[in-house]
Amino acid sequence: MTAPALPYWPAAMDLKTAAAYCGCCPETFKKVCPVKPLRYTESTRGERYLRQRLDEWLASIDPNMQSAPPRKSMVELIYGGQREGHRA
Repeated sequence: MTAPALPYWPAAMDLKTAAAYCGCCPETFKKVCPVKPLRYTESTRGERYLRQRLDEWLASIDPNMQSAPPRKSMVELIYGGQREGHRA
């Protein structure tokens, strides 16, 4: 028995495929996705969404991504959060 094959997602996708890749219908995709398609032709049939840009957009809206902790200043690193004048 073989494992089911994962879908192949091309590097450049038409509207319907890009929407499916993002897990929504084309109408919703057009409303919420800020990624602009490439235009191969003057027709909308020639528009393609880059998978890499879609991945970047999806990662940017991921609520599970934690932003980096604030960087400590050199004074905080040296004195452990205490100012030099307040050391015991």
